[in-house]
Amino acid sequence: MTLPRLSRWLLGVSVMGTVVTVAVADVFNATHLFNPDWPAHARFHIAMQFTALCLVSLVSLWALFGAARAGQAWLAALAPATFWPGLLVAWMVPGTDPYATEALRSTGVPINIIAAVVFLGITGWGVHLARHRE
Repeated sequence: MTLPRLSRWLLGVSVMGTVVTVAVADVFNATHLFNPDWPAHARFHIAMQFTALCLVSLVSLWALFGAARAGQAWLAALAPATFWPGLLVAWMVPGTDPYATEALRSTGVPINIIAAVVFLGITGWGVHLARHRE
């Protein structure tokens, strides 16, 4: 099904407006992500949230303006494929911390980062298998 041009335009404006609003309000200023008064783990989650929003928005724009039909495997993979990369990006943002508590830090293993890699691997494998069966 092809959406009418006005619907695509309105949805595209809404998607882009959401990303820009969150970027201005929460990311590229000193009140949230780069606020030195915020705990490092809270900033970690802001970075993760913004990454997930950007990835979901790219998929939305692709669905609106790209391929005429999104494959079922990609729709099934949408949540993990857009959620878990946020953890990896957030881990690289200066001033963030993947450990929510000192007890978790003492394990020496960022379990959330390991979970991200494992679930992304499982997701990629599932999409790969589905695409090769089509």
